[in-house]
Amino acid sequence: MAKLNVKTEVEGPDEIKINLVREDYLETSNTFRIFFEICLAIAGAILGNVLSLVGENKTVPFLNLIFLLVMIAGCISFLIMTRINYKKAKSQVDSTE
Repeated sequence: MAKLNVKTEVEGPDEIKINLVREDYLETSNTFRIFFEICLAIAGAILGNVLSLVGENKTVPFLNLIFLLVMIAGCISFLIMTRINYKKAKSQVDSTE
């Protein structure tokens, strides 16, 4: 293997601030995000089905509309829970500094 000696100069700040996150809240937030994406995908598929039935002048089954509303409610609730847990995961900065 070749050995290379390269002169390197690095300048950096005197102090670096690292924000810590709580892993348990962050993992919960990621889980809720995954459920949000699943609900969003299912709601999109059902909405496509409903729109195709309406375009062909066919009646839309009541069960499809109920399931669409449940998935939209799931999207909203999982999005809210994701945001709440993500904010909890960020470390609290001490204001006395």
